[in-house]
Amino acid sequence: MFNVGIISDLHDWHSKEIEFFLKKKNCKVTKIKFDDLIFKFENKTISSLNNKEINKLDGLWVRFLKSGSTEEITTKLTILHLLEEMKVYVHNSANVVEKTVDKVRTTGLLELNNLESPITFVSFKNNLKESFVINEKNKYLLKPIFGSQGKNIKKINNFSEFKNITAVGNVFYLQKFLDSKKNKLFFDLRVLVSNHSVVGAMERSSGNFLTNVFQGSKIKKAKIDEKLKKMCEKVSKIFNLGYGGIDIKFHDNKYYILEVNSIPSWKALQSLYKKNISKILVRDFVDRLKR
Repeated sequence: MFNVGIISDLHDWHSKEIEFFLKKKNCKVTKIKFDDLIFKFENKTISSLNNKEINKLDGLWVRFLKSGSTEEITTKLTILHLLEEMKVYVHNSANVVEKTVDKVRTTGLLELNNLESPITFVSFKNNLKESFVINEKNKYLLKPIFGSQGKNIKKINNFSEFKNITAVGNVFYLQKFLDSKKNKLFFDLRVLVSNHSVVGAMERSSGNFLTNVFQGSKIKKAKIDEKLKKMCEKVSKIFNLGYGGIDIKFHDNKYYILEVNSIPSWKALQSLYKKNISKILVRDFVDRLKR
């Protein structure tokens, strides 16, 4: 039916699931690793010397991108951009990945589109205490601009700690810590969307302020009310997500969007549902190829 590639720095359970259900849809599937690719630019063409299938793809599903140098990340995203120029449907596109991998850009887009997110400060040096009107009663999270799974996040508990903080890459991204708890545990929500519709949601809870599954949090199926549903659909459309994960905190009777993930995992979420999430995601992906 379609010639599809799955590109990733690591092919795991998710790649296997995608491959299985794509083949059920009679798609030809090629697994690709970024590190294995060699491109040639010549005679007004771009070709892969060691993976000829790339030049024949109808669609490309982007999975895990490992951390690396600025040059490595930029080149990987450039490859995705160029494939789109060659009329390959990329899921999610480089433009979408760029919007979500950069926390400053994500937060800015949320604010510009009237979506609630925690108060955030950004600075190029540690002058936050002197330069901003920061409420001394609040606690804050210092987050790396690029990062996932709760890695390298520091909690600033009091005003005096500001003088000792250092930031990854010399950019200070400081976000108000929403400290509401349920049953004495910190908690948040991860909502999975596909084709601008909610597929499922889970509540993540932990005694630690980091509630990522990677950090060992407990999970349970979350209720999706109409307000949450509409908010996630709006986020999906604003970021033009083919599929994605949206992290949300319920605090003082309001939903706050913490982060948007354009290369989400759903293995943990699948454990809470009888329906096959991978099958739904692949169905929606193939529907996009048909457009």
